[in-house]
Amino acid sequence: MDIEKITSRVIFLWIMLISSFIVSKSREISIFRFGPNKDLIILDVCIDNGYKYTIVVAFCFTNSVIRALNHNILQSWIINTIQDKQNNTRINPLQAYEVSITSVIYNWFDFFMYMNILMSQIDMLLIEISADIIMTTLLTGYYLKLNKKKTIQNEFVNIDWNEPISSENQPLIKKLNILYS
Repeated sequence: MDIEKITSRVIFLWIMLISSFIVSKSREISIFRFGPNKDLIILDVCIDNGYKYTIVVAFCFTNSVIRALNHNILQSWIINTIQDKQNNTRINPLQAYEVSITSVIYNWFDFFMYMNILMSQIDMLLIEISADIIMTTLLTGYYLKLNKKKTIQNEFVNIDWNEPISSENQPLIKKLNILYS
């Protein structure tokens, strides 16, 4: 099993364990309520009706889209283009500063808003998680389609490297050559 798969499953189990413990120990705490109510206060604004609650939910989804774009496009570009010493791509210095500074400013804005929203009520956390999962799924699907030539999908075969390669394994061998070349 791949180290990435093991690590992912350990992290997921850790999250489930801690979440179960927290939920089992807290029944009457206001943070564990759902929907608009008089105790839901974000940035000193009481979110006590459906209209205000809908605005907060819309903000959470929109901000999750922006966060995913920042993380998966801008920060990836910074790491893979600006910071990668082996990348010989010509870089426009003004663009590099603009993208880097915009990303940093957004990270701080997002952190501030994220903390204020998440610490107000548990449903806000669930909304943020849902929006992030949706965006991650869409972006992962996009990148997998983009790299479809390099992806082997559900093809498992035992290959005895001491035997001549049979005709049934030829397509897989070609895919492996593409993947690892």
